[in-house]
Amino acid sequence: MRKNKPLFVSFEGPEASGKSSQIILLKNFLIKNKIPYTVTREPGGTIISEKLRNIILQKKNNITNLEEILLLMAARLNHINQVIEPNLKKGKLVISDRFADSTFVYQGFVNGFGIKKIQKLHKDLLNNFLPTKTFLFKLPSNEIIKRLNKRKIKNKYDIKDIQFHNKIALGYKQISNNKRFTLINGLMSKDKIHKKILKTLGLQINE
Repeated sequence: MRKNKPLFVSFEGPEASGKSSQIILLKNFLIKNKIPYTVTREPGGTIISEKLRNIILQKKNNITNLEEILLLMAARLNHINQVIEPNLKKGKLVISDRFADSTFVYQGFVNGFGIKKIQKLHKDLLNNFLPTKTFLFKLPSNEIIKRLNKRKIKNKYDIKDIQFHNKIALGYKQISNNKRFTLINGLMSKDKIHKKILKTLGLQINE
C-alpha cells in the first residue's frame, strides 16, 4: 500500500466512457483501506460552482462559447480554493470527475476557441493548476451513442451526434501526449480497468 500523500487525480474522457463507475470503485477501495480522500466533479464541487454547472449544461442556455469558458474558469477557481487545495493540504487523495482538460477539449477544440488560447487563460488565471495524474478514458463513438441512448436524463452533450463525439476523441488525442495521462480502454471490463487504476496510483489490492 502506498503511503498517504497529497495527490490530485482527474478522470477524463468522452460521455458515457465509464469514468463515474470507476470513481465509485476507487472510492470504495479507499474507504475499505482507510485512505483519506475526497471525490468531487467539474463543473461543480461547491455551492457556487454547482449553480454555474446548471447554467453551463442546460440544453438551451443561450450563452456564447467565450461566456461559457469564463463561467467554467470562475467555477474552477472557486473549486480549487474551496475544495481541492484545502483537501490536498490535509493530505487527502483528491479525485475529480473532469477538470481543465475537458475545457481544453470541449470549448477549446470542439467549439473552436482554440486549445492553446484556453491553456493560456488557465495559466494566467489559475496559475496552471493541473492534476498530478489524469486517467483518460477512450471509447469508440458508436459505443458512446449506444450507451447515451440508454440514459433517461440527458444534458446538452448527451444529445450530440456521432461527429461531435469523433471531435471530442480527436481533441483529447491532441492534449494527452505527456506523462500526466494514463490511457484507459473503456471497452475493457470494469475489474481490469479498476486494477489498472490502482496499479498506476501505487495502490495494492489486499485479497
